[in-house]
Amino acid sequence: ISCVTPDRVWVSDSNNLILTDTATGKQLHSVKDSVDLRTGKHTVNCEGELIYIDKEFNIIKLCNDMETTATLIKHTDTTWIPHCVYCSPSSGELLVGMYREDTSTGKVMRYDNTGKHKQTIPHDDNTPHTLYEDPRYITENNNGDVLVSDYYRAVVVTSGEGVHRFSYTGPPPSGSGLFPQGICTDVMSHILVSDVNTDTVQMLDRDGQFLSYVLTRQTPGMDYTPCGLSYDVTTHAVYVGS
Repeated sequence: ISCVTPDRVWVSDSNNLILTDTATGKQLHSVKDSVDLRTGKHTVNCEGELIYIDKEFNIIKLCNDMETTATLIKHTDTTWIPHCVYCSPSSGELLVGMYREDTSTGKVMRYDNTGKHKQTIPHDDNTPHTLYEDPRYITENNNGDVLVSDYYRAVVVTSGEGVHRFSYTGPPPSGSGLFPQGICTDVMSHILVSDVNTDTVQMLDRDGQFLSYVLTRQTPGMDYTPCGLSYDVTTHAVYVGS
């Protein structure tokens, strides 16, 4: 889910991207050429334009006229597959979570708003190259931290410079068995992550300490497994795809 305005969100399943009216549930527009993945394959930039990964693994911007598109990042290195993308509301930079199938490793690439490469995490010998296995969802916190839902493993958090800060593997007492999916942060830099292992949405502080369950199987209306998450900074509402 990517929130555009309080009354408009982009929602994706494995095949389609649908601009949805949140008051009525009406479909306003759809995109048919997004990649067939249930991951964080789309985001919205500061102008409210959709940015998504297409079937050829290029990163595309759909302008607000809903007709004009631009290729921001052309997929040329077939060794690495983009699985998730996020646009920073503060800088307009793009964060892309990449996956390499033959080694089951991941990395995060940072690009400016024109698609020029700026940074790779992990980038040097100071960070273990086993930092990520399969980045599925990616976001940023107010302090510039990069937050990745690493499939079947953990929420992996680095500083904006790429230094590993912590990995969250689940709430106490066990701290294990987290299958993280959608991830977002609120205005207080709390981290919200959906866990398909326990069907919950969990809240952490900015340093990875578990605070509470925001949603559980007992929450009214939570009949399905929570997956995608998006936070609306204007209304402080959280949109949950389940």
